[in-house]
Amino acid sequence: MSRESSADPPAGPGDDFFASFVEGCSDPILSVDGDGVIVYANPAVGSALDRDPAALRGRRLAELIPEDWDDERVRSLRRRLSSDAGLGDVGGLTCPLRRADGRTVVFSVRFHEHRSSGEPVYTGVFRDCVEEATARDLRTFRNVVEHAGHAVYVTGPDGTIEYVNPAFTDNTGYEPDDAIGRTPTILNSGEMSDEYFAALWETVGSGEVWEEEIVDRRRDGEAYHAHQTIAPVFDADGEVSRFVAIQTDVTEKREAMGRLKQHREIVEALDDPILLQNLDGEFELLNEAVSEFAGVPREELYGADEFAFMDPETAAEIDERKREVLETEEPVAYETSPTFERSGREATFSTRRYPHYDADGELAGTFAICRDVTEMKRREAELERYERAVNGATDLIAAVDREGRFLFANPQYRAYHGIETDDVRDLSISDVVDDERYPDVKRHVNRALQGRPVEYRTKRTHPARGTRTVDVRYYPLADPDADGAAGVVGVLRDVTDSENRARQLSVVDRVLQHNLRNALTVIRGRARELVEDAPDDDRGDGVAESASYIVSRADDLLTTSEKAHDITEILSDAPEVEPIDVGQAVDGTLVSLADEFPDARLSASTPAGGEAVASATAWLDRALAELIRNAVVHHDRDRPTVDVAVEATADAVEVRIADDGPGMNDMNRDVLETGHAVDALYHGSGLGLWLVYWVLQQSGGSATVADADPRGTVITVTLARPPQ
Repeated sequence: MSRESSADPPAGPGDDFFASFVEGCSDPILSVDGDGVIVYANPAVGSALDRDPAALRGRRLAELIPEDWDDERVRSLRRRLSSDAGLGDVGGLTCPLRRADGRTVVFSVRFHEHRSSGEPVYTGVFRDCVEEATARDLRTFRNVVEHAGHAVYVTGPDGTIEYVNPAFTDNTGYEPDDAIGRTPTILNSGEMSDEYFAALWETVGSGEVWEEEIVDRRRDGEAYHAHQTIAPVFDADGEVSRFVAIQTDVTEKREAMGRLKQHREIVEALDDPILLQNLDGEFELLNEAVSEFAGVPREELYGADEFAFMDPETAAEIDERKREVLETEEPVAYETSPTFERSGREATFSTRRYPHYDADGELAGTFAICRDVTEMKRREAELERYERAVNGATDLIAAVDREGRFLFANPQYRAYHGIETDDVRDLSISDVVDDERYPDVKRHVNRALQGRPVEYRTKRTHPARGTRTVDVRYYPLADPDADGAAGVVGVLRDVTDSENRARQLSVVDRVLQHNLRNALTVIRGRARELVEDAPDDDRGDGVAESASYIVSRADDLLTTSEKAHDITEILSDAPEVEPIDVGQAVDGTLVSLADEFPDARLSASTPAGGEAVASATAWLDRALAELIRNAVVHHDRDRPTVDVAVEATADAVEVRIADDGPGMNDMNRDVLETGHAVDALYHGSGLGLWLVYWVLQQSGGSATVADADPRGTVITVTLARPPQ
């Protein structure tokens, strides 16, 4: 563009110096008249707008302002250029002008009003404000970045680091000289996959922003977690010229969140209630266990207190404890047993309540950990009962572990073995049992450790009472965490006295059996001779009658003697139960009794063989025969009727013996059902029923007596099924 093509400069005060200055000024200068029409453009306009200054003359300046520029000051300028409002008072403003190639250049301009030929003319010096603003913005941006708390680094398109801010150095340990010229691989921890970096480069390479967490490594080798944003930077042609990355170190935050998540999971997993309450006692935080006990959704509990879901007495007690913590700012421990109306639950809690402070250290409320000790209390009570029973037992009770070390021993055991200390845990079997008996005891204990009970009888020497007979039972002590036994519990019972009494009873029984039976046999024989030899006169009839009475009483005594002998055998021997087919036992008993009582009507209803098997002693058939015989003998009719029925269920076998006789008196009923009514034992029938009672007792069974309708008695014997 030549100077000749420019319009004449505006007239000055007659000084050509100002005209030459305007013409040579490097900033574009435009003058418009009152209608906004360009009346002058200096040569610099041509280079700035790529337009011929002379060609602009006569055009409206508003035509050069882009219509899509959305700024109120620009819109105001456009309105002023399109009207006669003038530009003298608009002050400095931003004026965008469109170049010939379509690009927009932004200028800073202030119009000055002067007159030419008496008309107002407005001349403005257009200064390119982009570079100035850019430099100012860059200075501001750099200052911000330099003082940012986040690590920032800038790379070229190939990933070479061009800039790092101080926070980058603080965070990674790399000084600017250590990082610039290298790539971000210096931070690679090796924990991120190849797919991660492939996705990263694909994203930023396509002009999009990448935002993810990354695990990088500091210069000292320590790994750290960072939230990283990488954004592409475009040049004027829309091409990616560099990348800017911002890292926020979230290692501590991540660890804190992990701990918080772990703590939250632990608190939520606990079956024990944990809760936080403010100064007014309102719930601010609680776990699900509180809601479950209360029977109220957790959301409904926030803002409430204990009175909302538990009995008022316990709630009031807890409220007092809260006030105590708030007044003393010291933890308190207490125990409560609330009832929860909504859930219907009852529990005992051992609670420890602490003061709670806010972030400023001010007392904000209390928090409590409530341990559910309901089951523990139950077990403690049960353990206490067991302890009283064990310590109060007459038997000697102790337990040892697998190595033979004592776990406990009751006072009777300690006294018997001369152990002076209450704590026996430092003792072993070898310390208590003498060397002679130790191998035998150890052998039985080892058998019990294999999981099966051991029973045997032995002789032991008591320090004060001499040689004693002892029944020993060893039971394996179950180990819930292993397959085998954790130890052995031993129960030792001194049976010396009972053994002596049994021996004495046996001797007395043999003596009585021998002497009484022999004497009664002689008396009975002589009486029968008298009956047979008695004359047929009145005196003879009297002798025969007396002799017959003697025979009858002798028979009764012999029967009583036999029953007494049977009872002695039953009570002297340890009961041994076995599976017995009750139906077959009843059938066999009725066959033998039918020959003994031919005038009686005896009938039986029994299931097929094997269907009515019960657990009983071998004396069961003797007891059944005694019950049936008793019904026949004490009948008041010429043809007694006795019906026997056997029925089997899944759990038991029942034998019902029904007769149509005069019924059983209360004394005999008591003997059969309870073993009491000693007066009845002086009679043969009472002694027989007592025998039945003991047979059933040793068989684990029972008998009940009921009246039949319209007359007679029904006796029901119940026996358990054998264990499977």
